[in-house]
Amino acid sequence: MSSDLHVAASSTSEAVADPNAALANSAGQAPLRAVVVGAGGMGRWWARVIASSPVTELVGVADLVEGMPAESIAQSGVEDPSAVAIGTDGVDLALEVGADILINPTVPVAHHPVTVKALHAGIPVLGEKPVTETLPEALSLMAHAELTGVPFMVSQSRRFFPQVRELRRFVAEHGPTVLTSAFFSLFHEHTGFRAEQQHPLLRDMGIHAFDTARYITGTDPVAVTAHGANPAWSVYAGDATVTCTFEMTGGSLFVYNGTWNPRGLPTYWNSEWRIGAEHGSATWDGTGVPVLGTEDEDRTRDLQRAIEQALDTPEPDQIDASIIEFVTSLREGRTPMCEVHENILSFAMVEAAVASIDRGSRVVIDELLEEARGQAIAAETDADAREILQGWGSVREAIERR
Repeated sequence: MSSDLHVAASSTSEAVADPNAALANSAGQAPLRAVVVGAGGMGRWWARVIASSPVTELVGVADLVEGMPAESIAQSGVEDPSAVAIGTDGVDLALEVGADILINPTVPVAHHPVTVKALHAGIPVLGEKPVTETLPEALSLMAHAELTGVPFMVSQSRRFFPQVRELRRFVAEHGPTVLTSAFFSLFHEHTGFRAEQQHPLLRDMGIHAFDTARYITGTDPVAVTAHGANPAWSVYAGDATVTCTFEMTGGSLFVYNGTWNPRGLPTYWNSEWRIGAEHGSATWDGTGVPVLGTEDEDRTRDLQRAIEQALDTPEPDQIDASIIEFVTSLREGRTPMCEVHENILSFAMVEAAVASIDRGSRVVIDELLEEARGQAIAAETDADAREILQGWGSVREAIERR
C-alpha cells in the first residue's frame, strides 16, 4: 500500500470537472490495487467496474458466503481470474495482497465494522450508500475518519451524471433557488427485506434525490415535514409512497414525491426535476438534456446550446465516475467529493423524513443529529473516537469544519 495514499486531505473537491480529462491525466500512472468486499449484486457491479477501469486493478474479492467471491470474479471480466485473491474478511485480504483501496458494497449492517477496521488498518475506503445502517453509526464513522486521518468516501452515484453537474453550474450562475422538486414514480414490487421494511422507498431511493438536491442547489437541510401512504394494493408492509418538504438553508424549499405503487407513466430512476431560481429555472426528465430558461430569450437560447454541446461527448458516470473521483483525490492529496463528513447531511435527510412520518410532526435536522450523537457516544467502544464525538461543538459544526 502506498503511504502517500492515506494522508488526510485539507480541501474539499467539487468532483472531477471532466472525468475524461481525469482519465487522460492518469495515463501512464499505475492503477490502484483494489479489494471489493461483498459479492452480491452491487458487489458484482463494482467488481466489473474495478476490473474495467484504467485507474484500478481488481486484486481481491471477499464475501462470507463460500463460492460467491469466485462467481463475482468470473463475471468481472478480468483477464486472469486465478490471479485475483479470494477471502472471507475484506480488510485482512486487502492487507494480505497489499491493496491500495477497499471498496465496501456490503449490506448496510456491515458498513460500520468493515469501514472502521479498514480505516484503522490505514486503507482508504470507498463505500456504498447508505453510509451505514443508522445515523449514530454514521457519526461514529465520521469520528473514526477524523481519528485515523484515512480517506472515507461514500459513493453517491447520482452526483456523477453530467446533467447534474450542469444543473449545479446553472444554479450557481442563476440562483439562489427558491423551490426545487423531484418526482419519482416507478411501479416496482421488491421482494425480500424491502417488502417488509417500514420505509422501503425512503430507505432505498430517497437518499439519491436528497443528495442530488443538496449538490445542485448548494443548500443543506434545516427541517422536514413528511407523510407516507400505503394503498390497499401495495405489496409493501411499509409506506412505499412518500412526500417530503424540506426547509433548506437560505430559506429555499425542496419537495420530494416518490412512489413504487402506481402503474403507468413511469419516471426514470433519477426522478423528474424542476428547479426554480431567482434568475432562471430548469427542468430535467432524469435522462436527457436539461431544459433551461431565463427571462431573456437570447440568453436562454445560448444557455441551451451550450449545455447541449457540453453533454454531447460521452463520459463515465455513476460508479464508473465515482471510482475516478476517489482515485484522483487520493493521487492529488485532496478530500474527495462525498467524503463522509459531506455525506452525513444527505443520510440525515432520510432519517429525518422517516422520523417525521413516524412522529407525525416536523423534524429539525440539527436536533436529530444531536440525538444521534448522544446515542453514538453511548455505543462507541473506542475511547479515542468517543472523545472526538464528545468534543464536537455540534455535529453541524464538525461537518462544516471539514
